[in-house]
Amino acid sequence: MPSVIKGIKIVNGLRQHNMETLKEKIFELYIERLSGNLSAEEEGYVQQMLEQDAAFKAQWLSLEQDAKTLHVKDYLDSINSETALNTIKEGRERNARNRVVMMKKALAAAAVLLIITTGSYVFFFRTATPATKFTAAALQKNKQPVRLLLSHGETVELNKDSSAKTINLHNATLTASNGALQYTSADTMQNTLEVPAGENYKLTLSDGTEVWLNAATQLRFPFHFGVAAREVYVEGEAYFKVAKDAQHPFTVHTTLTSVQVLGTSFNINTYHTGTVQTALVEGSVVTMGKHGEKEALRPGYKADYEAAQGFTTNHFDEEDVLSWRNGVYYYHKMSLTALIEEASRFYGVRFVLDKDKFAGRFVTGLMDRNRLNDFLSDLKTTAHIEYQLSGHEITLK
Repeated sequence: MPSVIKGIKIVNGLRQHNMETLKEKIFELYIERLSGNLSAEEEGYVQQMLEQDAAFKAQWLSLEQDAKTLHVKDYLDSINSETALNTIKEGRERNARNRVVMMKKALAAAAVLLIITTGSYVFFFRTATPATKFTAAALQKNKQPVRLLLSHGETVELNKDSSAKTINLHNATLTASNGALQYTSADTMQNTLEVPAGENYKLTLSDGTEVWLNAATQLRFPFHFGVAAREVYVEGEAYFKVAKDAQHPFTVHTTLTSVQVLGTSFNINTYHTGTVQTALVEGSVVTMGKHGEKEALRPGYKADYEAAQGFTTNHFDEEDVLSWRNGVYYYHKMSLTALIEEASRFYGVRFVLDKDKFAGRFVTGLMDRNRLNDFLSDLKTTAHIEYQLSGHEITLK
């Protein structure tokens, strides 16, 4: 029996469920109708409810009026999932009032793209239900702290609250505030900053270089650079805004590559085993592979390196690559299997998916680190994926 019918049968007894549940189920059916994917059984159910249930009919007519006002059908004829995502991107950059309008239109466009012949979905923001709010609150308690591992073995936990905190160590003075760390020290020994899944953090190095670290990332660095060069080591993803110093080149090392700069801004991503991506925002860099290969980059271009194939250079979308610094992640025609891997790291939660059941499904959309509630709600509403929370794990089924 179709998933929407399974859920909507619960609503037969309107007095047993609240209006929000009813609206959600009617919404699912309406979107299925718009996208041309309403089954014969579901169509019969809708007709029956329209004839017999006044509340159902009122909500259905309201949706039809909204669709007419927004010209949804015309929009559907000229839009695809990438266009819908771009509309959402544009909406994020506008002032608050315009953003509401743009997001409302994007919602309508994304919703009617629920399932077209490609089997692709677009996820969009909805108001979280009390159940998903509870889920997010429960998971928040299990998040790991950002940690600074000092050269002599001591570990310092760094909170992301707004209050400034000064930590005096035997070899340094740390100042932490609002998810950022600065320090003063003359120690040249190596330390490691660890950012767990679900978090990000900013570090200002002794030379003034600023480094933003994404979730599940480690940066190895000295409190104070030596006289010859400035060198750091990264595993995960980080954005560097390097302070200019012609006498002391800055080098970022990964397991497969190294990037040499004087003063510039760029992003490095090593999340995917066997691949390193370097994306240049401004300035110039030379990235080198483990076999001696070299690639010079211009602003707006990225170099993907694989040990077996060397470098591949392409233009990149800055919003796509750098949005993680604002707690947002865009994904394009990504398989659900790949999405849950990204989501697990992004939210700091372990997602479990029945890979066989959802094989062949691809998604386009965005995740907001502060809106896990909405992500779960969208999975349920648009892709008919139920979820179950157990400890620090969410099972999708």
